[in-house]
Amino acid sequence: VSLDGFEDEDADVIFHYLYKEMELVSFGDHLKRYIYERAGLEEPYNEVTQDIYRDIVIESFHETCTPKSMNPTSTKLTSLVNNWLTQASVKRETVFLLGFGLKMTTEDVSDFLTRVLKEQDFDFHNPEEVIYWYCYSRQLPYSKAEEYKDRYKTIEPAAHNDIVAEAMSGKFIIDTEKKLLQYLACLKAGWDDPMNEKSQAFQEFQRLLQRAKEIIAAMYQKDEEEKGRNKIWKAENITPSDLEKVICNGIPINRMGNLKKMSASILAKHFSQKRFSRQRITNILSHKLPVERFDLITLEFFIVSQEMEDDDPFNRYKHFLDEIQDILLRCGMGEIYIVNPYECFLLMCLLTDCPLAVFSEIWEKSYEEGEAEEA
Repeated sequence: VSLDGFEDEDADVIFHYLYKEMELVSFGDHLKRYIYERAGLEEPYNEVTQDIYRDIVIESFHETCTPKSMNPTSTKLTSLVNNWLTQASVKRETVFLLGFGLKMTTEDVSDFLTRVLKEQDFDFHNPEEVIYWYCYSRQLPYSKAEEYKDRYKTIEPAAHNDIVAEAMSGKFIIDTEKKLLQYLACLKAGWDDPMNEKSQAFQEFQRLLQRAKEIIAAMYQKDEEEKGRNKIWKAENITPSDLEKVICNGIPINRMGNLKKMSASILAKHFSQKRFSRQRITNILSHKLPVERFDLITLEFFIVSQEMEDDDPFNRYKHFLDEIQDILLRCGMGEIYIVNPYECFLLMCLLTDCPLAVFSEIWEKSYEEGEAEEA
């Protein structure tokens, strides 16, 4: 952003940086490097074939009695492993499964979550992730994690007492099975489950969503007045479709009126396959999807880009950082991670004269380039 051309050609400069200069190492390559080092292979790294890595993973999964998937699947383990070794990215639960299958430490899994997937670390508001973390820290097998997950279903929710307050403040150390069950009972009470109405992340999401709706209602109202029409727009009139239309303005629409599939964008890998679509918003509001840092960061970006539209770009950037760091901290999500391509992208947009316009232009460009590559 300090280059001479940035001010005049901001969208082109950001797009070029994201697509050509930001180094993306695929999940498969990280996994191979991890296996190479863990297995102490002697031959040079670039001479090890995929078959060797695949066999090591399969043998380890059999040895640790880890299932091939956390969900029912007819796909053979061999195909799944080959897939993991070549994927650009995978779902969180694949990392958790590999944690058991390869007998990873908590640090190893944490590294894969934050450095490789570029997502948040273990989520201690999520009962399943707490159980996985405890099992890795004690080197317990996947069957034990399943046992704890079953126990969680029948566990009595904790009353609001000292353990709960201590647990939620982060001072409670889960170093015995008894403490694990006490902590899970706190989560069962629903104080901070991200799928729960009461969770901090869900409350922050609702607050930011409301502000975004107010901004869009004001935009629509201005249009009505300019066209001399009498319709009154209020935040409650704004639907997830309106939010998608304004925030995802640069993403092309297909014949069915849905956003074109993510894979058509050449920045799909950079943005971890996520977009702020109406389906995503609806699923979060109905608790079918948990609130992720992506959602909070995108909403805050939109709000700041509009509320501080005429401010000095650096003040706007600084204000965004102050606000979002507080939000992420309150939700236990860890601060802005500049090596995450999407987060870096938003920060660069904020330093331009028209952040939302540049944001939209880059999305649009990514689809145009994707089509050009296909052609």
